[in-house]
Order: sequence, then C-alpha cells, then structure tokens
Amino acid sequence: MKSKKKGAIRQLILRNICFGVLLLGVLSQFGYLTILNSEKFFARGYEKEYDSLQRAYYSSQYARKDAPGIIPDETFEAFAAGAFIKGMNPIHIVHDHPPLGRYILGLSIILFDNPRTFIIFFLALSFLGIFLITKLITKNIFVSLVPVAIFANEPLTLNKFSYAPLPEPIQLPFIIFGFYFFLLAIKSKRKIILYTIVSIFLGFVISIRFFVTGGLMLFSMMTYLVFLKRNLREAIKFGLTLPLALIILIVSYTRTIIDGYSVLQIFGVQKYILAYHKSAFTNAFSFWDLILFNRWHTWWGKNEILSDPQWRIYWPVSVIVSFVTLIISVIKKISISEEEKVLVLWVIGYSLMLSTGYTSTRYFLPLLPFLYILLVAGSMRIVILIRNGKIS
Repeated sequence: MKSKKKGAIRQLILRNICFGVLLLGVLSQFGYLTILNSEKFFARGYEKEYDSLQRAYYSSQYARKDAPGIIPDETFEAFAAGAFIKGMNPIHIVHDHPPLGRYILGLSIILFDNPRTFIIFFLALSFLGIFLITKLITKNIFVSLVPVAIFANEPLTLNKFSYAPLPEPIQLPFIIFGFYFFLLAIKSKRKIILYTIVSIFLGFVISIRFFVTGGLMLFSMMTYLVFLKRNLREAIKFGLTLPLALIILIVSYTRTIIDGYSVLQIFGVQKYILAYHKSAFTNAFSFWDLILFNRWHTWWGKNEILSDPQWRIYWPVSVIVSFVTLIISVIKKISISEEEKVLVLWVIGYSLMLSTGYTSTRYFLPLLPFLYILLVAGSMRIVILIRNGKIS
C-alpha cells in the first residue's frame, strides 16, 4: 500500500516537473521579450514625458484639422491615461471608446510611473484564462498548454511589445475570464454568484472599449441559454445580474458626472461612440479575405489589397475547424461539449461583426484565442475517435 502511494507521489511530482518545463518553454519567447524590453515596460519617468505627449496630442490629427502632425495610437493612449488621472474629463478629448481602459493605464502610471507596465500583467492573465478554458473542455493540463503556446508566440501578441500601451490587451483578459466564469456557471449550482462575476467582467469589457464587443458576448451567452439549453429561467437569472455591467460603465464616467453630466447623457455618449464607429462600416466581408487568404483591404489612398506579415496559416485552419465542428454537431454526427457550443457562438457572432466593415488584424485579438481553443478541442476529439475505431 505504501509503495503504491509512493509511486503515485513520484508520478505526480514527475507530471508537475514535466508541466513546469513545458510551461517555461511555452512562455520562453514572451519572457525573453519582456526582459529585452524591460526598460520600456518597467523604467520610471512618465511625468517627465507628459508635457511632450501633451504637445504631440494637441498638434496631431486627433486635435487639429489643418496641417496636423501624425502620432501613433500608443502615443495618444499614453497621453490620455496621464490626462485622465490628472482630472481631465474623458469626453474632452477624442472619445472613440469608454474611458476605463485609459484609467487602468493611468493606474499603471500611479503605481509604476509607466503606462506600459500593466500590459505584461494583462497579457499573462490572458494566457492563464486560455489555459483554464481549454482545461475545462479537454480535462488535460498538457493539451491545455497548446492554445496558450500558439497565442503566446503569435506575432499579433508579441507585437504588443512594440506597440504599447494600447487598450486591446487590457480588455482581452476580461473577455476571456467573462467566458470562463460563464462556462463554470452553466454546470454549477452556484449560478447567481457566477453570473454576478460574469456581469462584472462584461461591465469592464464595455467600459474599456466600444460596447459592441460586450454586446456580442452577451448575445452568445443568452443565445446558448435560451435556444440551445432552452432554459428561460436561467436566462432570467443571468439577466437580473446585468445591471452591474451598466453600473461599472457609469462609474467609469465619474469625472464626467462630477462636471455636471447626467446618467442619461452618459448613455448619449455611447450613442456618439456608435456613430463614430459607423464610419468603419465599409468593405463588408473583407474580414474573410484577410483571415482566410491574407488579403488585407486597406481603406486609405488607393484602397490597395495588401498582405499582413502577422498572418499565419493556422488562422484559416482554426476558422475552418470551428465551422466544421458546428456543422457536424448540428447534423448530429458528433457531439460537442456545452462549453464548445458557447465558444462557437462567440466566434460566429464576432466574425459576423467584423464582416460588417473594414478590418485589420488588430481587431483579431478577441477572436484568435477562442479559435485556437476550438482547434485543439476539435483535433483532440478526432484523435480519440480514430483511436476508438469510429473514424478509419
């Protein structure tokens, strides 16, 4: 009996060592780039830069129509984060997204005197969330490292070291963990607690960037509960927690409210943001040309079709696997897990949203982790079916 226990302990230790070694390998490039860019992400001195950032903003395309200077988005985000924590009303500068993401970057300035430091932390949180969701589906910690490995070494992810700070990496872990807690909720007895957590994450999603992403998350979750699970009672329970998301959105505009704006006017600001993004509703369906064939339909100059160096062949493979999984499950050839059904709904919804206008790989960040999870889960299922002799 004792020898069996010792054998089990040795196996557990060996398993954990193997997992640790693989994890180090998976994150080695991310860690190397973190060290390589340590001065950029960890050096203090934002306050010395603020005046130059402010001058750059007020002479840029964001603030001037006549002969503006051109500044990159990361320069604008770095200025906005500092301006917000100094008390500026968020709607007094270009307001293309709600302000919470820039306040989070501002918190990074307060804590580290650097708006970029939090980017590393939030990317690491995203890797953790991808691992946890894959583990829920596959029940295998080693297989669960595969989508993390793909995403952590994805050029689109690694480029966040070059272009920082931007709000997309800040929003991403809230999207991933929003789905993680929803997937826990659908099989848990503590549904109200978990739905409450999901609504809080949804609140952060809609308060960091344009609310459509949060709306699509909610749509995929409600579609699952009402039409796939056919449980209206569950949907109502979830719906009762959703005001928390709106409260978080309103709280993110505290400075605006202090300046005399009403809550209704805050919702009016969201209408303005929607109108701002409506200008992007051109070149419908160019998303598919980009993700499947690396044909990027540009929207400036001569509207050329370019290739994007960040594109990878496993993007179209992941898309095809996701949609084949959906089709096969619909015709009842194979069964897929409840978790996969939710993720497929998200992939479909987000893909359709990107299909409404021009796009770039920058907007793929909330999509790719879930495509990789579905790719790994689908591949694992095919391997199991082959082993069991159900596919020859």
